[in-house]
Amino acid sequence: MELQWPLILFTTFVAWSAGLFGAQGLAVLACEGKRAQLPALIGSVVLLAIGGIAVFFHLEHWERIFNGFGNPTSGITQELVCIVVMAVLMVVLFVMLRKSEGAADAVAAPKWLATLMVIASAVTVLVTGHSYMMEARPAWDTVLGPLSLLGVACVLGPATFAVVETVRDEAVGRGIALGAVIGAAANAVLSVAYLLVMKGSTEAYTEVGTYFDPTHPTAGVVDMAALSPFAGESAAMAVVAAICAIAPIVTAVAGKRSGNWKLWGAMAVALAVVGAVALRMAFYSVGASVYLFY
Repeated sequence: MELQWPLILFTTFVAWSAGLFGAQGLAVLACEGKRAQLPALIGSVVLLAIGGIAVFFHLEHWERIFNGFGNPTSGITQELVCIVVMAVLMVVLFVMLRKSEGAADAVAAPKWLATLMVIASAVTVLVTGHSYMMEARPAWDTVLGPLSLLGVACVLGPATFAVVETVRDEAVGRGIALGAVIGAAANAVLSVAYLLVMKGSTEAYTEVGTYFDPTHPTAGVVDMAALSPFAGESAAMAVVAAICAIAPIVTAVAGKRSGNWKLWGAMAVALAVVGAVALRMAFYSVGASVYLFY
C-alpha cells in the first residue's frame, strides 16, 4: 500500500498535541511547571491545527467530510468529537491561566480540569488509532496500533513540556521528568511489539496464484512476502522505527540525571517524532487488503 503522508502527519501531530496537553495536566496534578503552561498550551493548539490541516490533503473532496458526521459510529465522527472536547478543555485552561496570571502562589488550573485533560488526551489518541483497525487488513487489526500511538504521545508530551520548562527558566519537576522516562519506556515496548505483530501477521497470509478483481482488472497479484515490515524498502523503516523508539529512553534518563532538558529533552522529542513517522510508514507498507479471501 502506498504511503498516505497526510494521514501519517495527522496521526503523528495529533498524538504529539494530545501528549503535550496531557503532560500539562500531569504537571498541574504534580503542582509544577506553572510558568510553562501558557507556551505549552500554545504549542498544543499549533500541533493540533497542523494535524487537522494535514488530514484535508488526504481528501479529494474535503467538503464531503461532513457527510460522515451523520454516522456516530464512524471513525471520523469519533475523532471529531474527541478533538472538539480537547479543544474546549484548551479554552477552559486558557481562561484559568489568565485568571491565575500574576499570582505567584496560585495553581495554574484546578485538579479536576487537569484530570479531564489527561483523560481526554489519552482517549483522543486511542480513538485516532482505533479508526484504522480493519478486519480486511490483518496487520492493522490489533489493539497495538492505537496503543503504539498512545506510547508516542506518552514520550512526546512530557519531553516537550520539559523543554518548554527549561526555555522558560523553570526547573523541570520530578513528575514531568519521571513521566518522560516512563513514557519513553512505554513507547519503546509498544512500538517494537507492534512491529513484531505486523511481521507475524504477514507470515500468516496464503499465497494466491491468479485472481481477477473487476474493480482493478489491470492490477497485478500482490506479493505477500513483500508486505513484511522487515522486507525490501520496508526493512529500513522498521529499523529506524525500532531504534528511534528505544533511543529516547537513553535521552530521557540522561535528561533526568543531568537536568539538561534543553539538550536531552529536545533529542528525545526529535527521535520520537522520527520513530513515530517511520512506524507509520511501516504501518502503511503492510496495509494491503486481503478482502479476496472473504
